Amino acid sequence: MPARLHPGVYVEEVPSGARSIEAAGTSTAIFVGETERGPVAPTKIKGVADYERQFGGYKRHGAPPVVCTLRYAMDAFFQNGGSTAYILRGILSGSVTGGRTFGGALTPQIVASSPGTWSTNVRVISAVSSDGDAARFRLFVIYQSPGGAPDVIVERWDRLSASGSDENYASDVLQRSLYIRWNPDVAVAIPALDIAANPVTDAQVIAVAGAALVGGTGGDINLTDTQVKGILGRLDEISDAALLVIPSRPADADTAVTAMQKVGLDYAEGRLRQDLFCVADMPRLKGSGDPTSATNDAITAFSSQSKTTFGGVYFPWMEVGDPVGVGRDPTLMLGPNAFVAGLFARTDQRRGVWKAPAGLDATVLGIRKLEYKLLDTHQDELNPRGINALRDMPAGGNVVWGARTLRPDSEWRYVPVRRMAIFLRTSIYNGIQWAVFEPNDEPLWSQLRLTIGGFMEQLFRQGAFAGRTTREAFFVKCDSETTPEPDRIAGIVNVWVGFAPLRPAEFVVVRLSQIVNQKA
Repeated sequence: MPARLHPGVYVEEVPSGARSIEAAGTSTAIFVGETERGPVAPTKIKGVADYERQFGGYKRHGAPPVVCTLRYAMDAFFQNGGSTAYILRGILSGSVTGGRTFGGALTPQIVASSPGTWSTNVRVISAVSSDGDAARFRLFVIYQSPGGAPDVIVERWDRLSASGSDENYASDVLQRSLYIRWNPDVAVAIPALDIAANPVTDAQVIAVAGAALVGGTGGDINLTDTQVKGILGRLDEISDAALLVIPSRPADADTAVTAMQKVGLDYAEGRLRQDLFCVADMPRLKGSGDPTSATNDAITAFSSQSKTTFGGVYFPWMEVGDPVGVGRDPTLMLGPNAFVAGLFARTDQRRGVWKAPAGLDATVLGIRKLEYKLLDTHQDELNPRGINALRDMPAGGNVVWGARTLRPDSEWRYVPVRRMAIFLRTSIYNGIQWAVFEPNDEPLWSQLRLTIGGFMEQLFRQGAFAGRTTREAFFVKCDSETTPEPDRIAGIVNVWVGFAPLRPAEFVVVRLSQIVNQKA
């Protein structure tokens, strides 16, 4: 505060007491599944290129190579409007990272960038530095992609140093590598050179025998539902995602798919923050033969599914083109959940999380056809049970034609209502952290009412609630009634927030009648 020494006007800035709440994101999805390679911890990506750079392609190593459904799911998610995702690689804890020793050393000087047996397909060739400096060296990384592809030099690292004080210290430089790391625990030494001549040609590098990263374990099996449940604990620290997707594997049996989806639904409901909505598949039911049989089989399979309002299930599966398949026109059948998750993101960005991700504008992109062409009579059986159908509609193409959670008998029966509640809970939770340890009295209550009320009014103006006025649309109550003396003594402040949700117009009824004997 400036000293007031002369007569005049003094302008001072004072805090208003109002704080803003930032709307939580609703379109970031977490995907869980096996990959070709990649980090174990949940990793954020912004597109298909990000995924391929860190996690590989459509297949992983095996005999024969195994399809990575997660890679196809990335195409589906981003084609349909997704923008950000987390990838949780399906690999068991305790998996080992492969490595290579040089010159008879006991400890590998070069290790793979991530654990798994994929590293046995990586070869690291050491060579003299291009500048001829004996204190430096060069590394070539050779990788053989799944399916017996030829060896390819994927990375070249030159003028590396084994000294921690050097600006080109190998441990620091190789942090940028997608395939290898320098082991800083080994003795500081130049690795024995595979190629001492200079210059070094690509043919010389590829011709070097051996030099593979050996000893890696894990990442070479399809995880069971119990194993997937075990790795979901790695997601507990992720706080900025809103959707959970576990893509079904085409090779799974129908019952296995149901069990895998149940794991995701159970996790979403039991998660402490309750901030995830699980987008799940119904089983493919490939043996049903016709839509009526498939509908009956879906209802039977649904009886063992988790009944939760923190998830929605979609049916049937769909046919897509296979970029790496064999034949003149290869195709693959995929579950719908990755496509629908992208549609969720697209709808949120265009209309808001309160809009049901269904209808004629909810066209599913990137597919050839639905496996079963469901009719109204089929959906009459599916809809009351909470199975959301994908339909081929004349006016919209292949669209999502359902927006129910797995508990259609509850007040949270609609997907947008549940997701709106998750959005409000997360936004308010993040936005009032400043209130912790503040004096628990009327000034704090007033600030909370002002802060939360301002956020709710902003949403009301965007059309997020039902009601013509703010009084009809929402309320925020925080006073001595919500926080009585015993709660204040215990350090508790209670805020009651209510909202009038926008429920979708699921059934539009038009009544027609004739005008008879009308006189002018």
